[in-house]
Amino acid sequence: MAPIKVNKPQVLIVGGGPVGVFTALILARNGIKVMLVEERDEADTAPRAMAFQPCALAEMVEAGVYEDVYRDSVKEAVISWWKSGSGYEKQHLATISTNEGDQPFLTGLNYSQSDFTKIILQHLQKEVNAKILFGHKITSITTSSESVRVTATRALHPELNGQEIIEASWLIGADGGRSTVRAESGIPFDGFTWPKEEFVATNVYYPFDKYGFTNRNFMIDSTNWAIVAKISNDGLWRVAYGVKPGLTKDQIMKELPQRFKNFLPGPGEDYTVKQANSYRPHQRCAARFRKGRVILVGDAAHLNNPIGGLGLTTGILDAGPLARALTAVISGKAPDSLLDKWDELRRNCWHEQTNKQSIEFKRIAQQGGHGEDPDGIWKSDEVAEKNGMTAYLVNANPDAKVKDEALYKALQVPENQRAMRRRVWGLALPADWMAEYEDPDVVKRREDLRPVEI
Repeated sequence: MAPIKVNKPQVLIVGGGPVGVFTALILARNGIKVMLVEERDEADTAPRAMAFQPCALAEMVEAGVYEDVYRDSVKEAVISWWKSGSGYEKQHLATISTNEGDQPFLTGLNYSQSDFTKIILQHLQKEVNAKILFGHKITSITTSSESVRVTATRALHPELNGQEIIEASWLIGADGGRSTVRAESGIPFDGFTWPKEEFVATNVYYPFDKYGFTNRNFMIDSTNWAIVAKISNDGLWRVAYGVKPGLTKDQIMKELPQRFKNFLPGPGEDYTVKQANSYRPHQRCAARFRKGRVILVGDAAHLNNPIGGLGLTTGILDAGPLARALTAVISGKAPDSLLDKWDELRRNCWHEQTNKQSIEFKRIAQQGGHGEDPDGIWKSDEVAEKNGMTAYLVNANPDAKVKDEALYKALQVPENQRAMRRRVWGLALPADWMAEYEDPDVVKRREDLRPVEI
């Protein structure tokens, strides 16, 4: 067996997904010695998140990576709302335009999570303060009041490759919904998993834009709802929809042609499915994001259903402020209580913004409260009570039909479109939340990236 190696970074980050690498990059550029450990040998390429909201773009600007992301992204992510139906029967309900002069970041970008991660990794690999350890998983975590000690072993054939011991002042868990860091730290993951459905994410080649679809589309129906969004400029689209839980991949692919008839405009033929992946949707949040020397970000800290595209954005909005706050703490400019403030503010943002908005987007897409709902997804029954869902289903009532139809009508008015675009900025912390520890010019530049009231 190879000898045990001992590494001593200031910050250890577990998880090489988009939030982990983004956090690592900001820390490294701020002069903090950081080590990133990822279990996979490379970035995950499965169909996952692909929507960045405007507030996440502002974080990219501040991190110095926006131009690289913007170059290959699907720009001007215009949102349209449709009623699902066969073939040419799609009924257009509303489109949220992006025309607002020179206001910054009032529309997001579509860009695959895996491509984003690769770009950030390319930047991170150039940083002298960063070390990346692929193909290793965490097998033990020991914490004290002064440091964290972690053992990492080879993900494959650990008995042949020795161990890496990492001693760091701080440990950041960015290792996803099944976070080892969160579990080993004994932090509860409160909330629920939607029990009566699974989601399917497919990457598909089909000319949606030929039939009037914009770059992001809600297909509304109690059963045949879908999210349709353009992923890349070569014509690849994401089509995500719901299925009964427990289907095998073969079963999903067998029924896919029939399901696609409700999502694809025009003839709905001659499409090419490049990838397909199924997963369970969740609404969960860690009881705390900081416990001593351990901090959670991204999916390790919170999970929400992806309708509305708020999950990855929320993770990026964890990462930027955390990296800046941790830099201030490590450099002695701020007390570590600043991290407790970050913890409280980010958890409040998730509960009051991300969680509520994602559930409401899901309800609208599935006509919760006034659609047929044959699987009882929005029913307040024993299953909902057992899973702690009842309080989240209150808006799924008969009055929701009037509310939803009023929304479609309201979104035809430019002022209401503007208000909806601005609403997403509630996911972000105030620009000056840690101003007493930052250069006033830095805070001012951050404020200038935000849209102003008109």
